[in-house]
Formats: sequence, structure tokens, C-alpha cells
Amino acid sequence: MFAQLGGGIYTKAADVGADLIGKVEVGIPEDDPRNPATIADLVGDNVGDCAGQCADLFESISAEILSAMILGGTMANHAGLTPEIKSGFILFPLLVHSLDLWVSTISVFFVKTKPGHPSRDSNYGPLEDPLTVLKRGYYISLLLAMVGLFVICRYCLYIEALPNAYLYFYLCSVVGVVVSFFFVAITQYYTDYNFTPVQSIAHSSQMGHATNIITGLSVGLESTGLPIITISFGIISSYYLGEATGI
Repeated sequence: MFAQLGGGIYTKAADVGADLIGKVEVGIPEDDPRNPATIADLVGDNVGDCAGQCADLFESISAEILSAMILGGTMANHAGLTPEIKSGFILFPLLVHSLDLWVSTISVFFVKTKPGHPSRDSNYGPLEDPLTVLKRGYYISLLLAMVGLFVICRYCLYIEALPNAYLYFYLCSVVGVVVSFFFVAITQYYTDYNFTPVQSIAHSSQMGHATNIITGLSVGLESTGLPIITISFGIISSYYLGEATGI
């Protein structure tokens, strides 16, 4: 955490200093090696974005896994489940993150461009939108994840006294997959130049700074609405699905 925050502050201060001194006062290009602040900026990028980000990611994932394991074990204790079933509830988060590795590894092989058409491109170069290529890999990972989650839920969360409980737990995981899908779609809608929000900001920018700021703020505030609705849907629906298990 220290590496990420310290590196982030360091790199941003150096970046702004390099831009002000280099481009504004001296007139040399951005990231020019003649500017010492550029070197400081690259050091800060390395500390904050590489080392710090990896440390923060590891901390977040490890805390998420541990909290889910404690939650599963506590719930199994309160329900009076047998030790064998209880161990499945505790191991469930570990198996889910192991599934992450397999799904991500397989999906990476689908992230590649298709060759261009000779009538439109004399060099036979890729004509696909890069975002389309990334989304194809993402959709493959969603499908694989849903299949893998069903197997893990059946293996870890099956209870003989409540034979359908694992299906409700699986539907909870499907809700999480659906929420992530909507998040990607909402993010693309508000940040992609092919859609109205970004086009409205670009149109306002042609009339001056004031309209650019007003439109940008309004679109930014509006963009929080759909994510809040999506998160609320995920929390409420997964809560009632969990309650339907009968545990």
C-alpha cells in the first residue's frame, strides 16, 4: 500500500513538473530525456503502477479469499453442517480463484485479430476494432467461468438434506457474472466515442471551455446511476437466492 500511494504521488508530481517545465516553459517535447523530471516520472511509474499495483492487487485478492473462507466456515457452523460439508464451504473460494487461472489462460488464446480483407486493405492487415478483440476473450471467459462455477458449486456446496441448495448458490455466482457483464457494457457506453455521452462532450467542446465543463460534469454524474442500480440488483437478488437455499 505504501509503494502504491507513495509511488502514485511521486509519479504524478514528477509528471506535472515535467510537463510544466518541459512543454510550457522550455518548449521541448513531452517525455524528452533531456528533462530530468521525465526520469523521475518513469521511476514513479515503476514504483506506483508496477510494484505498488501488484502489491495492492495481491492484498485485495488475499483479503477477499480469506474473508469468504471465514464466512463460509461460520455459516456452515451456524447451520450445524457436518465437517465434510463444512470443508467444502471453506475451500470454495480457493477453487474459484484456481478456476480464474484456467479460464484466463484459455481466454487469452482467443484475443487475436482476424486478417483484413484484400479489397479493403492491400497489406492484409488487421481491420478489427481492438476493443472487439478484447471483448471476445472476455465473453469466452464468462462462458467458461459459468461452466466451471457450476462444477465447483456441485462439488463443494452440495448438501444431501437440501439437494437443490447448491443450485441457488450457483445462481448467486451467475448474478455476479451478469453484474460484471453489465459493468463492462455501461463503462463502454459512457467512455467509447461511438456512443452518445462522449459525442455530446465532444460537441460541447466545439463551443468553448464552459460548455465542455458543464457537459462533462453532467455526463460524469449521470454515469454513476446505472452502476448503482446494477450493484443493488446484484446484492438484493443474491441475498434472496441465498435465503432460498434453506440453510
